[in-house]
Amino acid sequence: MDNARSSSAGTLYGILAAVVWGAWPVLSRAGIDRTLEPQDITVLRFAVAGALLLPVFWRHRTGGTNWWQALILCCGAGVPYVLVVVGGLSYAPAGHAGVITPASMLAFSTLGGAFLLGDRTEPHRLLGLAVIVCGLCIIGFENFAAATKDFWIGDLMFLAGGLLWASYTVGCRAWSVDPLPATALVSVVSMLVFVPAYLATGQRGVFDAPLSEVAFQALFQGVFAAFLALLFYTRSVAILGAGRGAVFSAMVPGIALLMAYPVLGEIPSALELAGVITVTIGVTGALGLWRIGARPEHEA
Repeated sequence: MDNARSSSAGTLYGILAAVVWGAWPVLSRAGIDRTLEPQDITVLRFAVAGALLLPVFWRHRTGGTNWWQALILCCGAGVPYVLVVVGGLSYAPAGHAGVITPASMLAFSTLGGAFLLGDRTEPHRLLGLAVIVCGLCIIGFENFAAATKDFWIGDLMFLAGGLLWASYTVGCRAWSVDPLPATALVSVVSMLVFVPAYLATGQRGVFDAPLSEVAFQALFQGVFAAFLALLFYTRSVAILGAGRGAVFSAMVPGIALLMAYPVLGEIPSALELAGVITVTIGVTGALGLWRIGARPEHEA
């Protein structure tokens, strides 16, 4: 009974993490469509997350990293990452961000692990990466073909966001930084750097926007997206194991696309849906959730 309850709790944590990650581009785009700018959402995210995680940062400081390693981590998951991805939402649908950013992050992380950390890249993972690339090409085909749309600009920004987050992921592995201290480092340093810069340049978006919108974005960006999603995912992996916990990251593209329709009215085309399905299949392969010619252990 205890095992069943534990497994159920791990599953719940994983689903909650996937829902937050899938909702992030959708709700960020909703804020942009109403009253806020990318820099407003960025300052809300790190002002709240930085203040919330300040005690963790005070205890762990740089998590054992030196200044240039800390700089790479802060660029990969801090202000540059958020500005690039949220800025891309001004050009392309939130559903694209929910697919392209996590898929490209996984692809770049796998390649970075292979070339920089010497990870062994198995055939099924390489095939999964190839399928991801095919899916991203399917999603982008209509956008590059339509001269009247700027979707391709946003898609490239989402791709850059995936590359930035991959640098954070590979860096954490290379320097053995625990998730919570790494998150605290990124959040607090981003707060100390970006909040004063935001105020010094005379930005007033968060002061002029409706209080309800600012409060909602501050809660979602700073508490849920920057902190709780990582906590949920870490707990899921601790209970279920890395392999089973990784399943939930494959849910993110579908969640983002499904949420974008009722929240933003974004109706995906047939090609975009085909691309999402293709990317999801590729993500599950790159995560090692299916294998080519795999046999049960008793047959090996």
